[in-house]
Amino acid sequence: MTTSKEIVKKYATAFLNKDKETARALLHNDYTFIGPMMQLSSADEAMAMLENFPFVASEKNVTLLSEGDLVVKRFDWAVEAPFKAIIPMTEWIDIQDNKIKSCQLFYDTALFPKEALA
Repeated sequence: MTTSKEIVKKYATAFLNKDKETARALLHNDYTFIGPMMQLSSADEAMAMLENFPFVASEKNVTLLSEGDLVVKRFDWAVEAPFKAIIPMTEWIDIQDNKIKSCQLFYDTALFPKEALA
């Protein structure tokens, strides 16, 4: 049996590697995402965003906490391109039927370089 934490780890790896096939398989069709700078209303929207995702980044200092189907992920997003930055982030991820149903991402947008927001 796959745990909620394992699903979140597998999705993060697929996302960072821009592996759309694996990432899509881990999302509910009616997946929703809410973050400070964007919102997505479906898994198809998420895959379209991933296809054009301009960042080369990794996750450092990852901590996962789970209670049932809720996973809270705290990490440092280490961006290498198109700029360099380390941005602390936290996600609240709901799992349903062994797929990611929703995600809410929190971070301080002021940590993005001004040129990245233009």
